[in-house]
Amino acid sequence: MTKKTSLSPALWFIPLIAVLLAALFTLLFVLGKYLYQGAVKASSTPVKTVQRPQVPVQAPIVPFVEAEEQEPVLPPEVEIPEPDFTVTDTAPEDICSATSVPVKIQKPKRARPVTPFEQGLEQCLAGGTFPCAWEDNSKGVVKQYWLMGPQGAVQRGIYDMGGNLISETIATLSGTVERFTEHNTTWYFQAGVLHQIRTSPYDNCNLHDWFFINPAGKQDVCQCAFTQQDCCARSPYKESEPLEYCRRFPLDSDFCR
Repeated sequence: MTKKTSLSPALWFIPLIAVLLAALFTLLFVLGKYLYQGAVKASSTPVKTVQRPQVPVQAPIVPFVEAEEQEPVLPPEVEIPEPDFTVTDTAPEDICSATSVPVKIQKPKRARPVTPFEQGLEQCLAGGTFPCAWEDNSKGVVKQYWLMGPQGAVQRGIYDMGGNLISETIATLSGTVERFTEHNTTWYFQAGVLHQIRTSPYDNCNLHDWFFINPAGKQDVCQCAFTQQDCCARSPYKESEPLEYCRRFPLDSDFCR
């Protein structure tokens, strides 16, 4: 006798699962293919565009107008009012009276009288004849002047009433003294500043002693006609005295006004 064999339920379940999975994958494949073909078909279908008929547009015709010449436009005339010089009694209001500075009143200068020296100099220059001479004896002495040329120099001699020479001065036309001689001493100036002194203390008028003053006002060189140790001691110069002519001789009314 033969025995019948039977399969267990677990062995039946495995083939059933396999069949179900195969059916599911087949269904998904068919569905995906259908969707893909529909998308391709839709993209390949040409889209018809409606073209509107083009109507040519003509530009408007503008008639030619010849430009008229216009005169240039001038600015309007402005009438400038004349200044009013009417004097009013009301004074302007002082806004800053607390900080204002009083104005210094300039007093008119009195006209300086023309001296006989200046009057004679003007007349000689106007006459144009050189050398030209004039004289002034209004102050108890006799002053004689000579203008050597239209550019100077001016020479002045002062004498006492007996005709004896007191002093002699040589100056430029502008009044700057260059040399002044009094008694036996001559003072030499450059631009009105003393720089040399000459004395003539000897019977021989050709013999002189020279003394030189530097710009600092110091006597630095002495030259005497006769060699002697006290040559510089014979100098009439004193360092305490000013170097400018008009400070040394301020009473000279002709050249120190």
